[in-house]
Amino acid sequence: MNKRISAALTIMVMITALMAAVGSQFDALGGGPSAPQLEGTWEITVMPDGGAPIVDLATFTSGGGMINSDPDPNLSAGHGTWTKNGGNEFGVTFVHFLSDQGAPLGTLKVRAEMQLDTSTDTFSGPFRTDVIIGGNVVQSFCGTVHARRISVENVEACP
Repeated sequence: MNKRISAALTIMVMITALMAAVGSQFDALGGGPSAPQLEGTWEITVMPDGGAPIVDLATFTSGGGMINSDPDPNLSAGHGTWTKNGGNEFGVTFVHFLSDQGAPLGTLKVRAEMQLDTSTDTFSGPFRTDVIIGGNVVQSFCGTVHARRISVENVEACP
């Protein structure tokens, strides 16, 4: 069970990083077409300190909401919010339910701060993930996230 919790925590840290990265690109103040925009879907690479990278997907809504998908079967979809902190800087907080093969264990709370790079349509920054069981933080992970926007691509002819 400890290995499962550790794996779930690692995944949550990655998710937190992903969410933070996605949250940094949205203009919560509605700054117009030249303002950095976070809304949309992003591929996020979560790099926990001392751990292997994890790739997640996150969608940021225009109203400040966020949904995160993680490949770990012991994590639910993540739900949270994002805000513009100023300039091209954003903050995000989201939560996943943590389970052990379907049996509820607790939650993972991810918090991140991201810097949007408008020239490359990417964002990156630090994150912290807390594993919460019985209302207590039992473990924390930190690291960085890097994300790129998923853009519409033209359909290529099939052979």
